Amino acid sequence: MRKVYLDNAATAPMDPAVITARHDVDRSVFGNPSSIHYFGQTSKVHLEQSRKIVAESIGAQPDQIIFTGGGTESDNLAVIGTALANRDRGSHIITTEIEHPAVLESMRYLTRIGFSISYLKCDKKGKFKISDLEALIRDDTILLSAMMVNNETGCVLPLHEFSAIVRAKGIIFHSDAVQGFGKLDLNVSDLNLDLVSLSAHKIHGPKGVGSLYVRKGILIDRIIHGGSQEVNRRAGTENLAGIVGFAAAIKQMDVYRAEQSKVKDWRDNFEKQLKQLNRGILINGEGTERVGTISNVYFPQLPADTMLINLDMAGIAASAGSACSSGSTRASHVLSAMGLSKERVKNSIRFSFSRFNSMEDINYTIMTIREIYNRLEISHGHDG
Repeated sequence: MRKVYLDNAATAPMDPAVITARHDVDRSVFGNPSSIHYFGQTSKVHLEQSRKIVAESIGAQPDQIIFTGGGTESDNLAVIGTALANRDRGSHIITTEIEHPAVLESMRYLTRIGFSISYLKCDKKGKFKISDLEALIRDDTILLSAMMVNNETGCVLPLHEFSAIVRAKGIIFHSDAVQGFGKLDLNVSDLNLDLVSLSAHKIHGPKGVGSLYVRKGILIDRIIHGGSQEVNRRAGTENLAGIVGFAAAIKQMDVYRAEQSKVKDWRDNFEKQLKQLNRGILINGEGTERVGTISNVYFPQLPADTMLINLDMAGIAASAGSACSSGSTRASHVLSAMGLSKERVKNSIRFSFSRFNSMEDINYTIMTIREIYNRLEISHGHDG
């Protein structure tokens, strides 16, 4: 049976060059980067070389990069750490209703300890109004956290417009750029960002490693306590093999940057063929700017769990939304926040693509979806 992996937004397969880089470090560079002897300093060199690569990829300086255990930790550190460090300036924070659980759960924690959170709404296409953001800003607003690209729909948020508003008000701006990094140009100066979260395993790097960019002058409290690693901002011995793998993934990202258009062509062809099935299938977020790697699809009369099981039986991997919410019976908070009907939310699936896919994967998936509809004898659908 053919195996087709279309869940790259959850995690992408590691690039062979990344595997080699990690293996080389695990085999021969084993010292603690904080140790002063030869073995430790050899590790330190690899650590700082990797930090430089990560920094350059987003137009930052190496001393502005903190290595973390992944995108979730980076989001927690950015949101909670910044809120605690700037509490004397105010206790009001703004975020969007479609953020990743790592941000939303951080906000819920801050609510429990006395912070006030306002949530920016979007429309049915995932678009935002700048006037809505302006209306939420208060005198005590200290932070805006808005993702670069939504992880479920692929919709691109208007960070340029957001930053222009908050910059004028002296509000700190954090962006979870985990799904946008490697798919869109990301320069922290061009976007006027103060804090940016990244994750390695979304760009064909290893799991369990990420980074947080912190603009000079931004106050941030540590949330992991212990040693003085990462300039006293993130305690714990650095995951050197993972960090070197992260840097290797960024190098490969640059090598294959031209292939992003090919991936988008596959995604566009996939959506075109879906519509030609004449089943009333709709694309969630269509009509707004989206990255070319994600397609969130509504299948009339086919609940997501039924479709996913049938796809899996055919060797095709997809998901009903964020992998961090898998196992939960709750409906997608993203699609619900967009104001889509309960039926449409329940019957939607995310397909996500990478350079390791092929047009053959797309055609096989379309053929399988057609067969699923025919086998289950589902008639022409409708927009729920």
